[in-house]
Amino acid sequence: MSLVGFLFACHSDYIVPEATKGSLDVVKAFEKNQATVPLKGEWQYYPELLVFPKDVSLIDSLGPTQYFTVPGTWTGSFLERGFLAGDGFGSFRLLVKHNLKNQSLSLRVPEMETAYLLFVEGKLVSKNGIVSPIEINSRPQYRPFVVDFIPENDESEFILLISNYHHKKGGPGQVISLGRTQAIHAKYEKEILKDMLLVGSIFFMGIYHLFLYLNRKKDPYTYWFALTCILISLRVFITGNKYLIALIPSIPWELHLKLSYLSFFLIPPVFCRYIFLTFTAYFPKTLYKVFFNIGLAVCMLILLTQSSFYTYLMIPYQIFTLTGATIGVVVVLRAIKAKQTGSRLFMLSFVLFLVTMINDFLVTNLVIYNPLLSHYGIFMMFIFQSISIARNFSRGFVEAETFAKQLSIRNKDLEEVRSQLTHLNESLELKANEKTIELQAKLDQINKDMKLAKSIVTGLTIVPDLSPFLEIDTIYQPIADVGGDIFFVKKIQDGYVRIFLGDATGHGLQAALYTMMIQSEFERLNMVATKPNDLLYYLNQHFYDKNSDLQIYFPAVTIDFDFSQSVLRFAAAGMQNQLLHKANGELVLLENTGPIIGILEQYRFGFQEEKVAAGDRIFLFTDGVFEELNENDGVAALGQLTDIIVSTRSLDFEDVTIHIRAKLIEVLQKSTWKDDATLIVLEVGSYLK
Repeated sequence: MSLVGFLFACHSDYIVPEATKGSLDVVKAFEKNQATVPLKGEWQYYPELLVFPKDVSLIDSLGPTQYFTVPGTWTGSFLERGFLAGDGFGSFRLLVKHNLKNQSLSLRVPEMETAYLLFVEGKLVSKNGIVSPIEINSRPQYRPFVVDFIPENDESEFILLISNYHHKKGGPGQVISLGRTQAIHAKYEKEILKDMLLVGSIFFMGIYHLFLYLNRKKDPYTYWFALTCILISLRVFITGNKYLIALIPSIPWELHLKLSYLSFFLIPPVFCRYIFLTFTAYFPKTLYKVFFNIGLAVCMLILLTQSSFYTYLMIPYQIFTLTGATIGVVVVLRAIKAKQTGSRLFMLSFVLFLVTMINDFLVTNLVIYNPLLSHYGIFMMFIFQSISIARNFSRGFVEAETFAKQLSIRNKDLEEVRSQLTHLNESLELKANEKTIELQAKLDQINKDMKLAKSIVTGLTIVPDLSPFLEIDTIYQPIADVGGDIFFVKKIQDGYVRIFLGDATGHGLQAALYTMMIQSEFERLNMVATKPNDLLYYLNQHFYDKNSDLQIYFPAVTIDFDFSQSVLRFAAAGMQNQLLHKANGELVLLENTGPIIGILEQYRFGFQEEKVAAGDRIFLFTDGVFEELNENDGVAALGQLTDIIVSTRSLDFEDVTIHIRAKLIEVLQKSTWKDDATLIVLEVGSYLK
């Protein structure tokens, strides 16, 4: 921050003096061709008095002289005066020696808090609002001025009368600048040009992103970035040189101040939404909702209250904004760690924006006296975002050119092959037509059979509504239209639910036949078997007896929920360990209790019993997930899957499978797998609360 201040201060080797004890000598400053001189330092101070030029001699003779450092405010302790801490009135006097008698000078007069009269050499040269010792007669106003005057002496007397009853800050919160007329006007015009360029650039870039969103609503983050740009451009237009007041002089002071505050207070929740949509996987949804809703609630307070209240919210809200910025940095760092495309460039632009935002906070609280810079920060951020977009487009063009070249080469090769095959095709065309008709008939029959098989398997895996006992969600990804993974969810009676998950051999028609056989036996034995291990025992014995002919072996898992006793009973045949993730974060392994179905005769399977409560989650999965994560090391695969599952604890139930699928695709870097994969997520419902 010191470096930023240095860059804005080092435009001249000459250090401009500050006023001491109500007097300021700027003769050398103008001799050194200093363009403008800030009238800051110790002004003579008359608290709770409105001293006009004709009364100065009399007032000075009545008591000791007091001094006030400008810029500054007379705001007292909130604990002592509450919402009246900034209320009051006073007068300030400064003698400036310049040796520029009868030469054209000008003053750059910013707004004061919140009404003022400015006299130079006894003449009123500038005013805002109505200055009064009582609130009922006062009227606030914000309107910066450039005032021209010709001094009649080599030393000029400046008298500033200020009153405030409408704002937290009261007094000369900004610095009046003195300079030759040409220099003051040139500087003011340069500020206007600079601000208009920034406002125009940022505003139209916001409109550009808005059109991007309207043409591609799949990327909603562009809409929120556009809103941020528009808010920043409006803030530059409303604050600073108060261009809105120049455009609409009759705008009420209270309305203008509300717009000024809202143009800042809306930025944190809007920008938070942008970061959340850009880095959804790394931004906890609950934390985002809390921050977003608090920001909107404070904005509602501004709309519903008066300035004498909501101006006291600025510092707490700035602290709130810095907290949100810190959260944003952590989120982007997580994205960088996960190697998300564009996250490093985003971090660089975000840090630049954060530095300028901190600068603005320090300036508005009179800690430092730099220019406001956040609009520059957002402009730089947009440039970096544009670079990121350009890089993506460039990468796309390069890939397109590469594909075009490869396609051209392939076309040449194909043309050669085509010419060689033309003669052969003519001689084989008749036979090919006959074979095509024959094969098409067979293919139609196969497709018909496959559709029938798919509809059968789909019908077997319909999940019933088990509220309020259980919430169920699944990831089912067969490698063909019909896969070998099969699961059933059965409500045995009120408060008793059974889930079965098996992995039959093969795919397509073979898998459909096997799964129908498994389903048939499951339906026959389900009401007979009172425990999950009994069901596995009966299935094992049936297929063992049949396997001399069929050779059907398959792993399976059965889990029973007894909500009357708040327990689950788990039994598994040849399955990897499954997971119980309790609501308190505890992780329990549901371990395999026997060999796969159909191998050993008369095998008695064991079972595992666990207490469950509302919010507990159970994760059941087949070996297709494991083989993708680590085909050779089941322990390592379970560790990877466990880490992914643990990371979902804070998510809403409906977001769990979405997050797991996204993380698997991210880890595996592919969306198609070598084997059927099924993952069932169960959450104990509100029945057990």
